[in-house]
Amino acid sequence: MLINVDMKIYIKSKGEAMADRYYWGKPRDVIKWYLRGILHLSAASKQHYIEKTGAETGNLPRHLKLLEELDELFETVDTDSIALLCLRYVELLSIPDTAELTGLSNSQISTRTSKVMKKAKEIIAKA
Repeated sequence: MLINVDMKIYIKSKGEAMADRYYWGKPRDVIKWYLRGILHLSAASKQHYIEKTGAETGNLPRHLKLLEELDELFETVDTDSIALLCLRYVELLSIPDTAELTGLSNSQISTRTSKVMKKAKEIIAKA
């Protein structure tokens, strides 16, 4: 398993020593709240732009739909996939860096994270 209960992740950047990063809470909640924050900021920014310029709503309704359905998205995601999402999208590690850190192949990382992204796209498509 990549992340234990207290959300300790070991991060190694090129040329740097191994560092400890701690996240408070369960892994599922960490990535969910991170995504909730990103989606909220994005939606608020788009809403402000629309109000200011009178532009079309574009993908704002889809962002809002995903924001509402984050709990549904994470109901069936396993802890290891959550850990990979944290490494890829919270820590912003590349796939090769994530592979080196976890021992998984590039294709395993892509497959596991793409399953979650596919679920997100299905939710967005409902909007």
